[in-house]
Amino acid sequence: MAQVERVAVSLPKKLVHRIEKLRDRMGLNRSKFYQKALKAYLEEFPGEEDKKLAQLYQEIHQTDQELLRHFGQHSYKHFPPYQQ
Repeated sequence: MAQVERVAVSLPKKLVHRIEKLRDRMGLNRSKFYQKALKAYLEEFPGEEDKKLAQLYQEIHQTDQELLRHFGQHSYKHFPPYQQ
């Protein structure tokens, strides 16, 4: 079984009421609801690996743009159409 840790949080009553209504409609217990909600929220913030991958993609994009600026005038699109 996965290790779990109990936590206590304080929330505004109106927020708790909205959460309880939604949780009940979803058929989830409180723990499962908060787990799902927090996992979804955390996905909004990339981990270190995701940041490195995003940096790599940005560098590739920049390199592509530089190559296009340098060699763009030599593109096949500027060749006359192929004729048999």
